[in-house]
Amino acid sequence: MIKKGLFAVLLASAALSCAGEGAEEAIVRGVVVDVQDGEPLIGVRVEGPRETRAVTDPKGRFILKGLRVGDEGEVRAWRSDGWEAEVSLRPLSSDGLEVVLHLAP
Repeated sequence: MIKKGLFAVLLASAALSCAGEGAEEAIVRGVVVDVQDGEPLIGVRVEGPRETRAVTDPKGRFILKGLRVGDEGEVRAWRSDGWEAEVSLRPLSSDGLEVVLHLAP
């Protein structure tokens, strides 16, 4: 049996943890390509708003999850050899967004 004081604390904690869940999710999908030949690049690190992170797959594709409708900012891709790319995001909608990052030296 749960005592009244503990029950109130648990109820308040549950309410606070659900408070941010009302925001609608948005996803950014994309591909990272070589600026010189347009070929997809594997294993490139990608970062976006809200500290979202991904690594490109064998087709150069990535998905950034954990974003919310209305988020904006930058999506940045880079490799350890200094090649990088960046694109600005408009405020995201529930439809998500598809981007192409052209990695260059």
